[in-house]
Amino acid sequence: MGMGEPMMNLKSVLEAHQCFNKELKIGQRMMTISTVGVPNTIKMLASHKLQSTLAVSLHAPNQKLRETIVPSAKSYPLGALMDDCKSYFLETGRRVSFEYTLLAGINDEKEHAEELAELLRMCGGGYHVNLIPYNPIEGSEYKRPYRKVVQAFVDALEARKITVSVRRTRGLDANAACGQLRNEFQKNPLLEIEPSPSTERTLVAA
Repeated sequence: MGMGEPMMNLKSVLEAHQCFNKELKIGQRMMTISTVGVPNTIKMLASHKLQSTLAVSLHAPNQKLRETIVPSAKSYPLGALMDDCKSYFLETGRRVSFEYTLLAGINDEKEHAEELAELLRMCGGGYHVNLIPYNPIEGSEYKRPYRKVVQAFVDALEARKITVSVRRTRGLDANAACGQLRNEFQKNPLLEIEPSPSTERTLVAA
């Protein structure tokens, strides 16, 4: 996760998967392949019958809302994505984990949970929802929901027999939680920083 879109580089992902499994002796069931969803690739992955978990970044219970959160969703209708996830489960016997980042006031209402439950029921069995309360980033319009809102979302899913967990947040107080780690040079490009005399001498010597 966080290293780019695996399905855009499936050949190398499969090679890495085999290396981890065969050479480093990491069990297939200990590995997860995470994707936002790329058309025609989940079925391709399923054909390899890996015993690893497929994690799909869902983040919304309907197509319209998902497009505002995940721009690439415009090319992959939610119905088609869910059909492919169902095929993955049937082909591999491995459940699909749906990642759902909770954004305050955007996708965290009880109605969203109810809609999500209905979406998953239509998908059939073999799924799990992993809720991820948003970790705030300076300059972002998104906000982290309150704990009681997160719990209400969980309760709404569990009341509809949906298996759900909430990702534990670590490092939030130090801006080091998931999604928060950023290079300061992104704000101040390297070209704007004047090299010190000692750095200049080192570069000349090199």
